[in-house]
Amino acid sequence: MTNERLQRTPLYEVAVAEGGRMAPFGGWEMPVQFEGIRSEHWAVRRAVGLFDISHMGRIAVSGERGLAFLDSLLPARVRGLTIGQMLYAPLCNRLGGCVDDLVVYRLAQQEYLLVVNANRKAFDLRWLTAFAVGRSGVQIEDLSDELGMVAVQGPQAAALVESLAGPDSTALGYYRCAAMEIAGIRVLLSRNGYTGEDGFEIMCPADQVAVLWAKLRAAGAQPCGLGARDTLRLEMGFCLYGRELNDQTTPLEAGLFWTLDLEKEAHFMGDEALRAQYKVGGYRRLRGFRMLKRGIPRSGYTVLNQRREQVGIVTSGTHSPVLGEGIGLVYLQRGAQKIGTQVYIEMKGRQQPAEVVKLPFVSSARKKD
Repeated sequence: MTNERLQRTPLYEVAVAEGGRMAPFGGWEMPVQFEGIRSEHWAVRRAVGLFDISHMGRIAVSGERGLAFLDSLLPARVRGLTIGQMLYAPLCNRLGGCVDDLVVYRLAQQEYLLVVNANRKAFDLRWLTAFAVGRSGVQIEDLSDELGMVAVQGPQAAALVESLAGPDSTALGYYRCAAMEIAGIRVLLSRNGYTGEDGFEIMCPADQVAVLWAKLRAAGAQPCGLGARDTLRLEMGFCLYGRELNDQTTPLEAGLFWTLDLEKEAHFMGDEALRAQYKVGGYRRLRGFRMLKRGIPRSGYTVLNQRREQVGIVTSGTHSPVLGEGIGLVYLQRGAQKIGTQVYIEMKGRQQPAEVVKLPFVSSARKKD
């Protein structure tokens, strides 16, 4: 046990007042659920849900050398970002392992914002600061405590946000951001999310985020906790740091090849290791599976092939509300990765059949343009 005090977001009191069931997550005391995980899951799939994501880290990178700094740090093509555009990228070590995954916002010619995982923020700050040593023209600043952050997700998210912010909000393309006002509050609005639905993430001054939450609730958004956020991202096959991603896992293994630019001229952290792994091939790969009989797979369960040999360990698992069956993610060895392959999940002393399936488990309704 630890006596370390859990951190609280600016919306902690609001969540408690709304009946949120609080639990530790990444060093924070966060709402796991309000009305119930299943109800909240369906609210996002059918209408609109509201999440407190203020626990995420927000790190500013600026200066005349900020672009070159990020381009040499990340395996993605940061140089291709225009002002108001965003990209998702892994943050890798020299061996190609993922020390975090993050979203880069280009706010101005020399201004960038990184949104990082809550439990990796302190590490990321040290990592960025160390990488900046000896590099002039780069400033790094932690803005996490200054800003609150919420996510509005679901097929009705655009209409709800437009009712408060006007048509400029829904004109935003996918993975685009802009400063604007919502109900009189200055915000940074971005069109992205972690659910597979259309939606927005919104940052504003920490002392105004409770007012923003109240405005969004009054407009019809249902409060949702981290439990539903996890089942929603799992149905999409999205990675979670600490489960699918860690410093021993590469983006290639995690199915994140689309985030990489292995051909870019600039050297970047982990470039030699990633290029070598890609060239040689034969590495384990992240795959989805569905249970063929009743049962809910959980992280840590052993996965076996037809010969009952271990071929992987479940990283995440749940019951899918949409599909009505158990689903999960697993890194599978070569020979067990083909879609349609039957495997077995060791569950409570029994070997239950499952099938390797294509991700995502359910179709995405995200805005694509």
